[in-house]
Order: sequence, then structure tokens, then C-alpha cells
Amino acid sequence: MPTVPPGEESLVFAKPHYEDQPFEELLEYVARQDTDPDFPPDAEVRYAQTQNDNLREEYITLFSDVQKDIPFARIALDKSPDAVNLWIGNSKSVTAIHKDNYENIYVQILGRKHFVLLPSLCHPCVNEQPLRPATYMRGENGMELKMDPTNDEAVPFAIWDPDKPEQNATKFSHLARPLRVTLNPGDMLYLPAMWYHKVLQSCAEEDEGFVLAVNYWYQTTCF
Repeated sequence: MPTVPPGEESLVFAKPHYEDQPFEELLEYVARQDTDPDFPPDAEVRYAQTQNDNLREEYITLFSDVQKDIPFARIALDKSPDAVNLWIGNSKSVTAIHKDNYENIYVQILGRKHFVLLPSLCHPCVNEQPLRPATYMRGENGMELKMDPTNDEAVPFAIWDPDKPEQNATKFSHLARPLRVTLNPGDMLYLPAMWYHKVLQSCAEEDEGFVLAVNYWYQTTCF
């Protein structure tokens, strides 16, 4: 996510902090953060989303509860998914607008995801800029954003946000017409490769503080 860290004057590409946690501890934290009114409002947001085919690896015991692939995608793309991922979070999680070079089938299980979508032809609108990489690290005062000491290669990333259209706009940004899609439990979204997308989440009372989804990534050979 584009962020200006303390002591810096320009945006950097802020990468999340990763760490292993007991599964029960993660679930309790995620649920309480969304449902407990006394939970600290500035607490870190935790999101289980390794994006490394985790449903066929670390979450293999849960894989039998979901479809192994999506039939129409298997037929259309003539292949099985390259990765099947489980996503566990709450309404506090926001994914900045970005693009992926995978065909993406997104299936909502619990809670709701709110997608803001722009086709790849909107590249002139989103103001992609080369950003220096930084990573959140756990410090004495909580999470601290640190510049990557061993990697100064800039990362191209969109810095225009359709929800804040006056900030970081290009002369073409006003021409963008974002598509806004809400996935309810049981809904499926096909997200074409290289489409820009921002994702927000929300929970209803019956969701008990969780937003769960499964996605199927299919590597494309077009880019």
C-alpha cells in the first residue's frame, strides 16, 4: 500500500509484516477486533492471506470443504488452478488498488467484500509510480515501517485511489468509471488478469466478526 513513513517525504511501497501465529489465537483476535467495542481502535489489523496456494498446503485439512477448481474456468482456460487460497480477515482490512497477472475467480464464504474495479486500459488514470519498498516490522511500540535495507529496487504501483479522486490524480483520472461490486456469501466474481482492483470488507452480525473467501488463480500467458 502506498504510504509516507515517519521521517520520509515521499510515498513508499509498504509491505505487510508476516509472522506465524497459532490458528485459534488468530481467529480470536480477528473476531474480537470486529465485535468487541472495547477493542483498541488503533490496534494492528491481522489478515491470514499468504497467497501461496495455502489451501493445498498449510490449510490442506480444509481443502475437502471447497471445490477443487471452477468448472467454467477449467474449460475456458484449459487448465487447473495454479493456486487456491483461503483469506481470513474482518472489516478492518483494506487492500489498496493494484493489479495481478493471474486470472482470478473469487468466491465469498462469509461476510462481504466490496470491489472497486478498473479495466487495464485505465492505466493512464491510476498514476502508477516507482515506489521504494518498505516493510512493517514489529517493534517496541507496535508496528513500525522500515525501509528495506537490502532491496532498493523501485516497485511500480498505482497511487491514485478512486475513493479519493482529488489526490494523486493524473489529467486522465477524471475519465475513469470504476465498477463497484459487492460479493455476498455464495457469490462468485471473475476478475480478469491485469484489471486494477481495490477491496474493502464488511461484516454483518451473523458473520461473528469474520470475512472469509477462497480464490482460484490461473496463470495467464498473455503478459
